[in-house]
Amino acid sequence: MIDGDDRTENRIRAAFLEEKRRAETDLQLEPLAARARPRSRLLARLAAAAVVVVVAVATAGVIGSLPGRAAGSPSNAPTASSIPTSAPSAARTITSSPRPTLDMTGRYPDGIPTTFDGQPVIRWDAALAMRDTATNATPFLTGAWLNMPVGVAFCPAGHADPSAPSTTWLVDDGCRFNYVSAEAGGTPTTQLGVTTFLFYKGQPTTGPAIMRVHVHDPRAGQCGYQKAICDRMIVVDDIVWSGDAVTDPHPLSVADVMAATTQVSPTSGLRAPGPSVFGCGAGATDGLVMCPAMTPGASYTSPVAGAVVLPSPEALARALPAYTLGVDGALGPSAVLWTEVGSLGSWVYRWLIIDNVGIIVRTDGGDAAADRAFLTKLFAALKAQETGS
Repeated sequence: MIDGDDRTENRIRAAFLEEKRRAETDLQLEPLAARARPRSRLLARLAAAAVVVVVAVATAGVIGSLPGRAAGSPSNAPTASSIPTSAPSAARTITSSPRPTLDMTGRYPDGIPTTFDGQPVIRWDAALAMRDTATNATPFLTGAWLNMPVGVAFCPAGHADPSAPSTTWLVDDGCRFNYVSAEAGGTPTTQLGVTTFLFYKGQPTTGPAIMRVHVHDPRAGQCGYQKAICDRMIVVDDIVWSGDAVTDPHPLSVADVMAATTQVSPTSGLRAPGPSVFGCGAGATDGLVMCPAMTPGASYTSPVAGAVVLPSPEALARALPAYTLGVDGALGPSAVLWTEVGSLGSWVYRWLIIDNVGIIVRTDGGDAAADRAFLTKLFAALKAQETGS
C-alpha cells in the first residue's frame, strides 16, 4: 500500500496526463503562466498554471437504458455493425458487416440517420465547409459525435483584450469543454473559434448527436474585435437527436463491463459514466469513462482502475490505435499507460483491450504470472457477457 498523499497525487497525475493534450488545444490563444515547484509538486503545478476544474459531464447519451435522449424521429429502423471476435492474443484486425436483426436503410455507416424529421442531415466535415459557403444564417442539421471530457483540466483566466471590450464566444472565463468529432473515436475539433454551444441551453453528453446549427449569427457583433471569428463560427441552436439502439455501445455495454469486472474483482466498484466519475486516466476520444469511487484507499482494493466504452470496435480502434487486443497485448510494453511508485511498492497500469472496451488494470511488475492469470480471467468474463453465456 502507499500513503494517502501518494494516492491522491498519483490519481491527479494520471488524470492530468490524459487531459493535458485537450487543455493545450484550448489554450492556443494564450500560453500558461510559469509553473512553480513548491513542496507538493503536482498540486503546486496545478495552482500555478491555471484554474483547475473537475469536469464531470453526464454521459448517458449513448446508453439505451438511461434517460435524457432528445425526442425525434430518425428516418428508419436501427442497425449497426456486427461484432468481430478476438482471442486473448488476437491481432488488431477490425472488420464489420450489418447486424442481421437491424436495418441500415437511411443511416450512415456509424448509425446516425441521414435525415431527421424530413430534413437532410449532413456530416461534420460538410458542416465545417458551410463556414465558407453559407451566405446567411439559415439553420441546417449536422450529425456528429460529441466528446465531453472528464477529469482535471487547465483553464485560462481570460482572453479578452482590455483595450477592446467584448463578449467573446471564445474561451473567456474558465472552460467550455465541447468537442465535436466527425465520427466516434476520431480526432475531435475543438470549439475554439470554430464552434460554440454558448446559446444552447441543454447539456451536451458524450455520444452521437444531430445538431441544429447555423453560421453568420447576427449576434457576432457582441464579439467586438473578434466579430469576424464569431461570424464564421458554427452556432449550435439545439441537439435534436442523441442516439438510439443503433448507436448504443456494442458488443459490450456499460452494464456488461460493470458485471464482468464485479464478477472477477468484487471490490472493483466501477461507476457508470456521469458526474460521479473523475477521469481515472481513461481519456479515450468519444468514450464513456467509468472509474472507481474516489474514496481514499477504496480504489486500491481492486486491480481494475478504470474503463472506457466506445460505440463499436471500429471506434475503439480509432480512439486507441496504438494498443493491441487481448491479454498478450495488455502484457506488452506498448500497453503501459503509466507507472505508480509509493513508499511500499510500485504498480504498472495497462490497457486491456477487448472489442469496444478498454480496461485499465493495475498490475504488479514483480508477479507476471499473477498478472496474466487476472487478465485472462477478466478477458473471459467480458467475453462471456458479450455472448450472454
